[in-house]
Amino acid sequence: MMWTAESVWTAFDAGLRGFIRSKVRDPHAAEDILQEVYLRIHAHIGGLRDEERVQSWVYQVARNAVSDHYRRLRPTTPLSHAMLQPNPAADENVALALAGSVRRFVDALPPDSREALVLTEFQGLTQVQLAARLGISVSGAKSRVQRARRQLKAALLACCHFELDRRGSVVDYQPRDSCCVYCGDSLDTGDD
Repeated sequence: MMWTAESVWTAFDAGLRGFIRSKVRDPHAAEDILQEVYLRIHAHIGGLRDEERVQSWVYQVARNAVSDHYRRLRPTTPLSHAMLQPNPAADENVALALAGSVRRFVDALPPDSREALVLTEFQGLTQVQLAARLGISVSGAKSRVQRARRQLKAALLACCHFELDRRGSVVDYQPRDSCCVYCGDSLDTGDD
């Protein structure tokens, strides 16, 4: 059978109404969701690949519409103006304090990893350019850069505890051991 939006409505309307009403108590919202389901079905019925599974597809569309309804209802808290403003001075102080230490961690990486990281992160080569320069495949270059990033991250996390802001920027750090050879002498962030 070739399914159309109308034939889906004829075959599944009563079941869909009951299904949506069992998930959404407000009858007006349930009716709105049902209409949204029919709009989605109408828009995407042409892309249906397995016509024998139309029932499971229709009910998946309905489940997604119900989830979207509850997602829209989730309360949000407006952010204060102060929370929206970055603090570039503090970020810059921490970044400057870490800059020398990070370079020492990079220098301690294995030669292949160090070279890949320096060429891409510090000298601005793309991974395609790195592959051409080193005479390796692009996937090999990507793997090498990713491995170097993981090694650097592991070394940094083994040495220091980092405090991050909501954007993932480092706002402060403390060495895990007072005798950290890479960042022990760079801890002065100017906050004293």
